[in-house]
Amino acid sequence: MIKFYPDPNPVEFKADVAKYVGHGVEEENIILGNGSIELIYAITEILPRGFNAVIPVPSFSEYEKAVLRVDSKPVFVQLPENFALETEKIKNAVTGDTKIMCICNPHSPSGTLYSKETVLDLVDFCHKKDIIFSVDENYIEFAEKGQETTLADMVKEYENLFVIRSVTKFYGMAGIRLGYGIAAPNLVEKLENVRLPWSINSLASCATLAAFNDTDFIENTKRTIAKERTELAKSLNEIEGLHVYPSVTNFLLVKILNRKTTSTKLKEALAKEHMLIRDCCTFMGLDDSFFRITVRSAKDNQKLVQTIKQILSKQS
Repeated sequence: MIKFYPDPNPVEFKADVAKYVGHGVEEENIILGNGSIELIYAITEILPRGFNAVIPVPSFSEYEKAVLRVDSKPVFVQLPENFALETEKIKNAVTGDTKIMCICNPHSPSGTLYSKETVLDLVDFCHKKDIIFSVDENYIEFAEKGQETTLADMVKEYENLFVIRSVTKFYGMAGIRLGYGIAAPNLVEKLENVRLPWSINSLASCATLAAFNDTDFIENTKRTIAKERTELAKSLNEIEGLHVYPSVTNFLLVKILNRKTTSTKLKEALAKEHMLIRDCCTFMGLDDSFFRITVRSAKDNQKLVQTIKQILSKQS
């Protein structure tokens, strides 16, 4: 199989992806990408140069990079301390030059899940102003209410809506590099015109289908992550000087309340113990009091908690 070139337009594979997504999504609503990153960059390619992009922050940094790459301007809207979507504040950032709005749901880096009604309010607002609304749902499969919250079913009502997903996060296949977008056929066609050829390889397609069909893995992952996330959040909250934000994903955002130490110092100390956390000081809208950790096995989580506790007791 791999000695042949991959199908440049794998219609059957797109149909399989559409079936996995459900919600009435069809093959014509699917565009494939080399990870979700290719799609994040592709959506900016179809817009006129010099546009404004409204991005509530903190958020995934690639939205900003994709906008800057095409000589356009990111317009940041600071989210409140609880990371809620303040829709009126976000709408007020829109001008005549705004051509796209980018959010992620569940939100990264906090793990907050926004209600469908809240996000649709922004989609409808953007639709009336001919603005593309790009929503990154890379973590949606972790959320217990993900199927109720996804906007996949709304692409047939809103031609400005672009839903982005990948197999990287939930299926743990970062090296496979396969993402997919869900949109109205007209928007899919525009994106296909700017997408790089041969960006999807045959092995990625086969691995993705195998993952989508592994129902035992899917159910076990959801159950295990939910259980271990609850336990990890509880253990971290019991450490004096830490605040853990509620999350529906496979990660937790934590704030250091004791200003005698920083996320950078904690990261460096943990690295010496061969443990890695995400220092969130590089996120627009966050500072060096925030860090993010991924939920792992109960044994790994307990070891991390104990090590953090020991390090903070020395640094305080």
